Amino acid sequence: MSHCRILAENINSDQFDLQRAAEGLLWKLEREDEAVAKPIILNSYQYDIMISYSHKDKELCLQIHEQLVKDGFNVWVDRDCLRGSTMVGIANAIENSEYVLICMSNTYKESVYCQSEAHYAFERGCRLVPIMLESNYKPDGWLGIIVSGKIYVNFAKVEFKSAYEKLKNEIIEQRQKYLRKSSAKSIEKDPVDMISITPKHIELVPESIDDLPNYITEWTHDHVKLFFLRMELSDTILPLCTRVDGHRLLRLYEMCLINPESMYQSLKFELGERHHTLLPIADYLTFLHEVKLYVPSTSTNVTTARSSSLDSSICNAM
Repeated sequence: MSHCRILAENINSDQFDLQRAAEGLLWKLEREDEAVAKPIILNSYQYDIMISYSHKDKELCLQIHEQLVKDGFNVWVDRDCLRGSTMVGIANAIENSEYVLICMSNTYKESVYCQSEAHYAFERGCRLVPIMLESNYKPDGWLGIIVSGKIYVNFAKVEFKSAYEKLKNEIIEQRQKYLRKSSAKSIEKDPVDMISITPKHIELVPESIDDLPNYITEWTHDHVKLFFLRMELSDTILPLCTRVDGHRLLRLYEMCLINPESMYQSLKFELGERHHTLLPIADYLTFLHEVKLYVPSTSTNVTTARSSSLDSSICNAM
């Protein structure tokens, strides 16, 4: 620990990456829990955007920073931290930024320092906007978990101008979506208005339906609704299955077993396009796990051989 502290505090160190890794480790061991516990004060942001990136991706990230500033955004990058502990400065920036850009690349994922930044932003409940900087890179491990279910902009696949416009539009769209949610929450405080703001896709299950048949092939539309309500999937999976009975739900389940990653991406895209909602990977996994209990043995024999690869495939989707 003492050696780590000496390295982190050595201003003249020429081992930049090692020095920052030491700072990140010290922060995680000594300061992170205390910082995460600090109260989150809404609508008092000092910055619009904070950019979290690997030092090796600095050139492209500073180009993004420059363009954001030209478009009127107040942006923080680590070069603004001129005094004091670097990690303390970055923690303050995360706490006081409306959005945090996660600049994804293999070097970002392998950096302990970047992991500390991203994890802290995630734990604080910050609004994260992932962007891809490296061709053919798929976020996995801790980074895959943090950005799971989020829409990201690929700067490695298209020219800078086009990717930047997508990024700017994503930030603006997220901001508008957040404002709509905030307005809806204020309306919910009045019980008279509750009915008018109830999402259209959540339909009541008839009182005569109080239990689920043992086999999914015996389910009606109302049984399917009841299943998703019980599993607390009424805001994510249910909107995609509003006209689905047991036989069709079984077919959907079998399709998910055949190609879990592709089906997750398809369902996530449809939910986002039609209902402007993200599909958390946890909800997708819950659906696959819970519906399996109602699949007849004849169907199980057909799909069991395919399901053995589910865990590894779904990790790729993350």
